[in-house]
Amino acid sequence: MSTNDQRNTVTRWETSRHNSKDSCWIILYGFVYDVTEFLDTHPGGKQIILKHAGYDATEAFEPFHSGDTLDKYLKPSQRLGPATGLESRRPQSVSTKGLQDLNGGKPSLRSIINIPDFETAASAALSPRAFAFFKAGADAEVTSNWNRISWQAIRFRPRILKPIKRVDISTTLLETRFSAPFFISPAGGGKLANGSGEILMTKAAAKHGILHFVCNNAGCTQQEMADARGPGQVLFWQIYAMKDLAVTEREIKQAIASGYKGFALTVDAIRVGKRERDMRLSIAASESDSDDQDEEDSGLSGGISVSRPAVYSEFDWITAVKWLREITDLPIAIKGVQCWEDAALCMHHGVHPWLSNHGGRQLEGAPSAVETLLEIRQNCPAVFDKCEVIVDGGITRGTDIVKALALGAKGVGLGRAFLYALVFGEVGVSRAIRILQLEVETAMALLGVSSISELRPSHVDVSGLPYAAAVVRARL
Repeated sequence: MSTNDQRNTVTRWETSRHNSKDSCWIILYGFVYDVTEFLDTHPGGKQIILKHAGYDATEAFEPFHSGDTLDKYLKPSQRLGPATGLESRRPQSVSTKGLQDLNGGKPSLRSIINIPDFETAASAALSPRAFAFFKAGADAEVTSNWNRISWQAIRFRPRILKPIKRVDISTTLLETRFSAPFFISPAGGGKLANGSGEILMTKAAAKHGILHFVCNNAGCTQQEMADARGPGQVLFWQIYAMKDLAVTEREIKQAIASGYKGFALTVDAIRVGKRERDMRLSIAASESDSDDQDEEDSGLSGGISVSRPAVYSEFDWITAVKWLREITDLPIAIKGVQCWEDAALCMHHGVHPWLSNHGGRQLEGAPSAVETLLEIRQNCPAVFDKCEVIVDGGITRGTDIVKALALGAKGVGLGRAFLYALVFGEVGVSRAIRILQLEVETAMALLGVSSISELRPSHVDVSGLPYAAAVVRARL
């Protein structure tokens, strides 16, 4: 604590008087902050801050923010000084703790035999709001569900009488060798599942030699993840270009200095999708605020799944790639590609297309990654020769991963799967990795291939995909 902090102490009684949208102070980690100017720009909406106005918000803040968030997004002048004294009262608040009573229905880890089992376990172990943070999709979650169904609609075409002695699933992704073609995709909120957060994912990834593509919005800091690496482990970093680009530039440079070896610029979230599952729970958990009862927009935005600051929304292809290339020459993927034309532009600009609809959390009606894969193969197959195509969204089985690889993907990301597994800690993430490894190996052997390089589009039949899509549309 600096001398200045010691001199400018603020009593908790004085803080409690600043409990409105006109003057809003909160206590975080023992210090008082004036967040009045931040209310209208908070991505989770002002109500979650006002719920804790005048009091200690650390318990609500910590699961959704990394330790360096305050330094990055609040001005030094907004830090008023250390809080002293005792609070005379506490407002009743909804707990943001992730885990419920572990005897309340969470199965044993031994009973988990596939990735969907982890979701079932997480739904029993997590609080409703924490589970909604992970599960929520856009609108009625049709796109989130379609992501899964679209992979299931593809059938295999196995070849028989192919000698298989050993199956090698190792691969190279963005200039780095990994033991498997799937990886831990950027997904925030790890501390809701486990208090140690995403560093447990990093440690499990190191144990099995797979990639952890670290989330910009993780509950652990960029440096904490780097410090958790195992010997020789390589991490990649996800980029959200913040409205203040200088903040993001510093972040990228720090990542390079810390040894991160690849980047992905997420481009499909210039606005936050309407996540109704989360919104309904947030409304139900909120206390009535008479000042807001007549507001037309009350309850129509925000929620716990919206927890990052506003992003820069003025990039085009030329300015975005130029900006990145002025900072680094390391491999770059553009995350959020949803049509073949944009994949072709990735190829033109020397970056790699990451086919993703943000887990179905942004635009209801967006195509699944497999649909975009097929579009590229039909309209611009040169992308597969000149770029490394990455996919995510709806992957729950090793067979899904093998289907993606057969259609030309180089790397396959899973986000929610590993967040659910994190409920069991590092050993849960490790078990999820082993489940997927074994499923990929088995699927490849039964297809008649012993290495990823042998997989071809002829190993799959995609003719059923349009019929599956028609059924999903008919249910709307």
